[in-house]
Amino acid sequence: MLAVALFVERWAHLIIALLVLAGGLALMFSNAVPETNWRRALVRDILPLPFAEASHLSASLAGLALVVLARGLALRMAQARIVAMGILVAGALFALAKGFDWEEALLLLVTATALWLARGVFYRRGDWRSFRPGAGWLALVVLTLLAVAAVGFLGYGNVAYRADLWWRFAWYGDAPRFLRAMLALTIAVAVLGLDRLVNRPLRGRDVAEPLPEAAVALIAACPDSIMQVAHLGDKQVLLSPDGDAALFYAAAGGSWVCLCGPIGAPKAADDLLWTFVEKADRAGMRPVFYAVEPDGIMRLLDFGHAILKTGEVARVDLATFTLDGPDRKDLRYARSRAARDGLRFGVISREDVPGHLGDLKTISDVWLAQHGGREKGFSLGRFDPDYLSHFDMAVIWQGDRIVAFANLWRGAGEGEMAIDLMRHLPGLSPILMDFLMTEAILLAQSEGYRWFNLGGAPLAGLRDHPLASTWNRIGTMIYRRGDDFYSFEGLSAFKRKFGPVWTPRYVTCPGGMSLFRTLIDITLLISRPRRIGATR
Repeated sequence: MLAVALFVERWAHLIIALLVLAGGLALMFSNAVPETNWRRALVRDILPLPFAEASHLSASLAGLALVVLARGLALRMAQARIVAMGILVAGALFALAKGFDWEEALLLLVTATALWLARGVFYRRGDWRSFRPGAGWLALVVLTLLAVAAVGFLGYGNVAYRADLWWRFAWYGDAPRFLRAMLALTIAVAVLGLDRLVNRPLRGRDVAEPLPEAAVALIAACPDSIMQVAHLGDKQVLLSPDGDAALFYAAAGGSWVCLCGPIGAPKAADDLLWTFVEKADRAGMRPVFYAVEPDGIMRLLDFGHAILKTGEVARVDLATFTLDGPDRKDLRYARSRAARDGLRFGVISREDVPGHLGDLKTISDVWLAQHGGREKGFSLGRFDPDYLSHFDMAVIWQGDRIVAFANLWRGAGEGEMAIDLMRHLPGLSPILMDFLMTEAILLAQSEGYRWFNLGGAPLAGLRDHPLASTWNRIGTMIYRRGDDFYSFEGLSAFKRKFGPVWTPRYVTCPGGMSLFRTLIDITLLISRPRRIGATR
């Protein structure tokens, strides 16, 4: 019995969705096939002709509605269940009234009963927007419509099609009923396509609401510097009931992507993980955890997610870092060359950053134009005055002007410092970035920090081995051959100059067919930043 209960809980919604889809297809295709004489005679003795004509047309439209609702049922949407039950009962009546198709009526009524019995399976809240057909589902609907048309024209191939055929109403007028049903279905599918085209999801607001005070305090107390990116304003905040743990996430496609994981009190953070997964499930979204470190993987194993390594993060151990030795000759050269080029390092405190934003914006715009890129988001900062006002700014001066800058992320307890944005004017000195990074590392060391985070190297550290996972082998191929699109190896080589310790980063998400879509969602989330306002 336990095995049966588990099977029902896991697969009942998909089985019922398939039954609803089958019922919808049966109603749509039945109008493309001539009725048998004995069924027609039985209906003619009971109902007047207008009722039969209206039932033919209504049955086709009900079938299309069921095909559309099947997607909502596959997503466990409660509203889709309620609407589908009503249409199934109505469709059964239409099937009987149009030609005593008791087989169709029985299938629809059995499916409606299954929906009523399995009401606990369809628990997700949401309206029509939650299961509006996407491009793939609309393509399925269009193919179904074409198939119905093909069957109908083959079935009525001996009919002479004339203009007056559209308006012929008779008990033996199967072909005219088919034509009218096809016209109604075509109009309905066109309306669905127009709805998909016009009613697209709204982008977030340009101005983010301030983070809750509890979330700001938790960010300030977090030793991981990456959590400073939460000030960007493009993530929503989920707080524990007592405000002692927080989780930052953003929606993209069908995924809710959480950055790293929850921060705060360990017990409250673990409970918050389950709250997040449950909320995502009720919303019909995939819970995804991005940029997870090895220590964080253990707390995510209970969700049964697929675990993918996405690269490595380079950290400099400041307790042992030194400029001495042959391995650091490039860094020593960068400092001496900077002095000859008239470059000097400095730090602008966060209080004074607003007064320099004009100069920094000029540098940022030139840098973006030179690299042919655009601002990112989610796990990466971008040039935004409100965001940058939260941080001290490391700068390179040449004379009395700033020629390079980088905002500094500081983890709590002097655990870790990192650089977020790092931008400069072109053509000044070939060692500009080496000099800026070296001085930032020495700054962190002088202030007593334990680590300096150089940031990530995407797809680094993946194994290309016959026994490795498919993802590892694909990622390795992209890493080796993708320099035309992104300098994977160049980025890793730059960071190796500083002798870092490499730590893997992972993505965890539901496996199966949704894995590829999840990776696309994450890519779009980072490459297409938006401000959405933080919420509780």
